[in-house]
Amino acid sequence: MSQPTPVRPRPRPVLVRGLAPRFALLIGDSRVTSALQVACVDDVIDVRYPESHIRCRLLLQPAIGRLLCAFHVTHLALDGTAEERHRMDLTLDGSLGSAAQREAILRRLHAFRCAATASRVRAATRVPDRASPPLGHAYLTAA
Repeated sequence: MSQPTPVRPRPRPVLVRGLAPRFALLIGDSRVTSALQVACVDDVIDVRYPESHIRCRLLLQPAIGRLLCAFHVTHLALDGTAEERHRMDLTLDGSLGSAAQREAILRRLHAFRCAATASRVRAATRVPDRASPPLGHAYLTAA
């Protein structure tokens, strides 16, 4: 005797809302492949790198026909705590989700990541201040 096949529930369609899903193609770009997480949900593009967390809130301004991208960037210390916070607004022209708008957002994401990486390098190579002044000085002279 054969057993009856189990009835599988039908998949429910996912309601896609907001502006961020129109930018979902940026997830496959090589500039964000090293990210720990990339999400385009509702009106937010969220990118997490080991050295930073970048959140881009999207707002359509229908009166002037532009897209406002409000970037909130948190540079992370080596232990994962917030070290520096930055905020920047970018206004983009063109059709919503176009290749030009995606490229502009990708350039900003990449620039913020490079700045966070440079900040970590500066922190790692920082020489601590000495409590007492140096005892002697040495000078290099050419003869």
